[in-house]
Amino acid sequence: MSSAPTFIAHRGEASRYPENTVVALQGAIDGGIRHLEFDVQLSADRVPVLSHDAVLTRTAGLERIVSAGLAAELTDIGVGEVSRFGDTFQSQRLPSLQRVLQALESAPPLHLFVELKRHSLRAFGRQRVIEAALPLLRTSPHKITVISFDYDVLELLQSIDGLGTGWVLSAYDDAAKVRLQALSPDFVFCNQVRLPPRGLLWQGSWHWAIYEIASISEVHTLLERGASHFESMRAAELKRQWHDQV
Repeated sequence: MSSAPTFIAHRGEASRYPENTVVALQGAIDGGIRHLEFDVQLSADRVPVLSHDAVLTRTAGLERIVSAGLAAELTDIGVGEVSRFGDTFQSQRLPSLQRVLQALESAPPLHLFVELKRHSLRAFGRQRVIEAALPLLRTSPHKITVISFDYDVLELLQSIDGLGTGWVLSAYDDAAKVRLQALSPDFVFCNQVRLPPRGLLWQGSWHWAIYEIASISEVHTLLERGASHFESMRAAELKRQWHDQV
């Protein structure tokens, strides 16, 4: 039988809480998850903040571009996802990376997967994003892996820092395989819909982390194909279901 899966909370326990918020990350921890993923963008004054989208329409109901707003303004914006949760989380504000790391300081040992978003990398340049985020990440007592769709920023990180890296695949094809072997990151992330329907995943020194996981049956299938980490907005719930089965 394959090894037990490791579950990663995708933007926190985002099925039950507003994504990329302190409450979503804490909800995952409270549910027994010790691997958390969240997204980082830069504000106009180059302060790292948590947001998946470049524009806050979906989470805040505002046509605000993250990279065009000052951090002091952005972190006062409610991101309680009214369209999903009504007023339940109206107190949740867009958090800075510093605030999140401070909130997690006293948590049990965690593995944080911090995604550097392409919008900010394009807007500010890779070096500036790294210079803004890395000093904060180095203060964390937890294990850190920096992930991105952007191959070049991961190459740069590998050359200047000892943090782990993870490449998020845009495609599962021969060209990506060649680049993956050259980069040899610690993790490879891939949306399950981009995978071929069957067969072992590419083997190497990396760990496979498959995201948009919604069911335990998907976990079983992908474990047999060589995946070890499973990223879901329902990570805590899936972990409970897994343990109930075994």
